[in-house]
Amino acid sequence: MTGGRSAWLVERHAALLDRACDVRFVREATAGTLPAPDFARYLLVEEAFVLTAARVLGRVVWESDGWAGLLPSARSLTNLVTEQRDYFAGLRHRWPVEDAAATLARAEVLSEVVLRQVTEAGRPAALTGMLAAETMYARWCTDAAAQRVDRHPDLQAWIDLHAGPAFLGQVAALRADVDALSPELADDTALDCWFAAVLEAEIAFHDAVHG
Repeated sequence: MTGGRSAWLVERHAALLDRACDVRFVREATAGTLPAPDFARYLLVEEAFVLTAARVLGRVVWESDGWAGLLPSARSLTNLVTEQRDYFAGLRHRWPVEDAAATLARAEVLSEVVLRQVTEAGRPAALTGMLAAETMYARWCTDAAAQRVDRHPDLQAWIDLHAGPAFLGQVAALRADVDALSPELADDTALDCWFAAVLEAEIAFHDAVHG
């Protein structure tokens, strides 16, 4: 294997990442065939997870002991609480969900896994878990954006948001942060555990949007 610790993680878990990027939701979102009720449920649970991600990045900022380690996550946190939050606020009224409580309960697994890891292991787990989630999104959204199919404008906007240079730059910053983690602070076994657990939870999370 070549590259830093982040590249090794992606390589070791390539099959699981492929599976996460091939869930029904991703296939249908990419093809433009995602049913409207499923997209509405997705928006509901994804907005809830954006709050979780903001809390996680806040923990990273708190535990960073210098500007170099703090600024990338602070920028990502700013994106979550501005651009992404504004995205959801602007369309929430157009996509009501009748079974909101049940949908949120089915999708809670992702937040539960991420928050448990961060509570137990702090900044290294936060960075590794976010790397898993954001690597998945960078991959499937970049692939989807390259396919010119007819999608609802709200879905297309979400895909474009995760295929653009700002988001991809945040993913690159996460890779650099994971590369900088010392093995004494978090060994490969720990990184593997955190990375794989989040990808497995991502699969369950996205499956939860189908009624």
